[in-house]
This record gives sequence, C-alpha cells and structure tokens, in this order.
Amino acid sequence: MGCSGYTPSLEEYLRNGCISSSVSVLLVHFSTTHHDQPTEEIASFFHKNEDLVYNISLIVRLTNDLATFAAEQERGDAPSAILCYMREMNASQDIAETKIKGMIDKAWKKINGRCLRSPQQVSFLSPFINTSINIARMAHSLYQDGDGFGDQEKGSRLIQSLLAEPLLL
Repeated sequence: MGCSGYTPSLEEYLRNGCISSSVSVLLVHFSTTHHDQPTEEIASFFHKNEDLVYNISLIVRLTNDLATFAAEQERGDAPSAILCYMREMNASQDIAETKIKGMIDKAWKKINGRCLRSPQQVSFLSPFINTSINIARMAHSLYQDGDGFGDQEKGSRLIQSLLAEPLLL
C-alpha cells in the first residue's frame, strides 16, 4: 500500500508494473547497441509482437513480486501483485501466490508458443529474441528461491555456482 493507502486492482497494477520492470528499456538499449541487427526490423518486430515483450515484462515483474513480497510488506512499500490480488479477491497469501505462479507459467507458455509457432519469422532476429527471452530467464533464475537481487549473499552464491564451481559430469 502506497502513501495514499490506495491499492490498485491487479489489472491496473500489471499495466504499470510491466512498464516499471524496465524490460522495454533493456530491449531498446540492446537493439541500439547491436549494429548487426537492423533497427527498422527490430522496431517492426516490437510493434508486431507486443505480446512477447509484455509476457517477458510480466515474468520479470511477477517473479520479483513473489520473491520480495514479505520484505516489502514489512517495509510498507508500494503494493505488489500478491497484495493487489489478495485485496481484490479477498484471498489468502497462499492463494494469491498460487495465482501469480500460474500467471508466470501462462506467460512462459505464450512466449514458448510464440517462438515455436513461427521460427522462420523470428530467425533473422535470433540474437534479439534470445536476449529478450534471456531477460525473463535471468529474472526467473534470480528470484525463484527468494530475492537473489536484494540479498547480496544469495546473489553471490548464484554467481559463484554459475561461474566458479566446476560442473559435475
């Protein structure tokens, strides 16, 4: 709940939350710094595939909300998807978390379906598509077991396990 005490509906929250996830900013930055990708084609792809960008943004926002809910509630931060759903549906935290996890799963299915449905359409933008989807993968990995971003200890363990520890074959 923000300073005003207002809690938006889940739909209203997600309209703003997907923007504040910064996915669009990251993708614009990527597209302008990779000269091997035609800017006009990326812009056209963005326009024709807003659902892909939305679902990636949704995963980033919702995985963050699941991981940081307790700490943000304790601090009295702005509402999260969990709190919005709890208030809107008069639901318990467990039910709200289950709903949010279901939304994440559905977003992944839409992303995977979009990429598998028309691989020839996205092949010329393969590096851009991979980077886009990797943003969602990174967020899911970072937040799947708690706040891997805000908890420096956990973030360090993730990086160490990825880069420093040998792979067991």
